[in-house]
Amino acid sequence: MRDAEAARHGPDVLGGGVPAEFSLTGTAVPTRLEALLQQGRDYARTHPESSSSGGWWNPRPTTRPPRETPTGMENARQAAVLMLFCAPTPDEDQAHLLLTERSPGLKKHPGQISFPGGAQEKFDRDPTAAALREAQEEVGLDPARVQVLGSLPPAPVPISGFMVTPVIGMAGHTGVLRPQTGEVERVLTVRLDALIEPENRRMTVLPRAGTVFKAPAFLVGGTLIWGFTGILVDRVLNRLGWEQPWDPERSVDPGEYLPGL
Repeated sequence: MRDAEAARHGPDVLGGGVPAEFSLTGTAVPTRLEALLQQGRDYARTHPESSSSGGWWNPRPTTRPPRETPTGMENARQAAVLMLFCAPTPDEDQAHLLLTERSPGLKKHPGQISFPGGAQEKFDRDPTAAALREAQEEVGLDPARVQVLGSLPPAPVPISGFMVTPVIGMAGHTGVLRPQTGEVERVLTVRLDALIEPENRRMTVLPRAGTVFKAPAFLVGGTLIWGFTGILVDRVLNRLGWEQPWDPERSVDPGEYLPGL
């Protein structure tokens, strides 16, 4: 059981019970994750230019390169995030995703939900090293607890000029996690089945400069997972074969959850 320290400072756990097939000690999760990584490797080998510019993350199908690739990303900075399938407590065996809530005082994406991660620095050996370093700096995650399975093709974030490499990892108990810097307001873990549950799916609708931007999102326990993070989760669940039919007409205004957006 969690000790008093973990109970006070451990991550918020969102979602309901998880079916047995999502056990971290079972075969389904690691087998599907390995298949996901192989999909990324196959696409990168067949369509290297498209893969390097974010084509793998375009909507289905993933077997063909997109007609268009993001423009203005030729000089994009490299970044990495850790997409960790983990258990938040020692007596928990069901898969959760580790996420953070960005501090409300940040200039970029304040208050939004994100994966641990950040820019890849010159001293980082590779995206994996960057993702693990950032996770340790942001939430105190010990890299030794993480079994790195591999990385997916980079995903573009044109609004901030980054190409972001998602690093896929697994962990048993993550240890006690808490915000370590002013960048993170809250650490949370979201049950995998809560993300899959159609009732928790939404489509964000965000009017900007005469254009309406729509993107998949997740509303779990009052927490809205949207934007770049929501798109990554949506694509990964689809590629894993875990996505269930959901109603894209169920829309949500992210401004309701982030006043001043």
